[in-house]
Amino acid sequence: MRTRTLFALLGAMLVTVLIVGATTGCGSSSKSKQITIKVFPADTNAAIALQTGKVDAYAADATPVLYYMKKNPGKYEIAGKQLATTPEGIATRKGDPLGNSFKQAIAKLYATGEMQKILGRWGLSQFALANPPAAPASLTAPNISGGTIKFCSDTTYPPMESIENGKTVGADIDIANALVKLWGKKAEFQTTGFDVLIPALQAKKCDAIISALSDTPGRAKEVDFSDYVSVGTLIMVKKGNPAGITDLASLSGKVVAVQAATTQKAMLDAENAKLAKK
Repeated sequence: MRTRTLFALLGAMLVTVLIVGATTGCGSSSKSKQITIKVFPADTNAAIALQTGKVDAYAADATPVLYYMKKNPGKYEIAGKQLATTPEGIATRKGDPLGNSFKQAIAKLYATGEMQKILGRWGLSQFALANPPAAPASLTAPNISGGTIKFCSDTTYPPMESIENGKTVGADIDIANALVKLWGKKAEFQTTGFDVLIPALQAKKCDAIISALSDTPGRAKEVDFSDYVSVGTLIMVKKGNPAGITDLASLSGKVVAVQAATTQKAMLDAENAKLAKK
């Protein structure tokens, strides 16, 4: 009887240890601490996921985050500080002289104040380049036949680019129109999924990309960039921040919505890699 009672006691103690370990994380896999990343092909759907309560947070460029907060006063707030500020640029094929033409034209728009006017019109003045390049004495017009420059753009990213009443609108759209006007040309926009923007450019389905595309080292290996704004990442949560999110590290164990192939997706993947080692 004593021997059986001792085994029963040891068994009860083992069960208790297992229960405590499961609730505290002790003895559990590191995956339980990771961020659950919900990836959407369209950024608008990622934002809706937060609105409908399917995720704890939405991570994106500061431009759409501030846009959604302005459109829905009192419903959302920013969790923590701005993260990872990076330049965004117009992308052209590697070695294409069109890239240099864009750099000159962007400098010209800054020099004349037109770029600042466009950004101000969309409430984006804070994202202007702090030190824009000096404008050349004269512009080099691109060697493109015809009167149109075709841009690939993911039109699900207000206020940068979106479709309203069947028309492509946004800050990037106005910027593209202003740039090509300097060359006496018109802009044409081809709606393209964000995750296939670079492949579409490389396949010559368009002349350039303008789509809030961050100029990252990885992307710079595939395309040339002509930077025109600088934007950081923000984490948006519902008003009152029910999940208690304060920074990137606090997303551990939370569900976060992002758009596919974005720098935010890469940022969360990197954070999960760190969590996996803990």
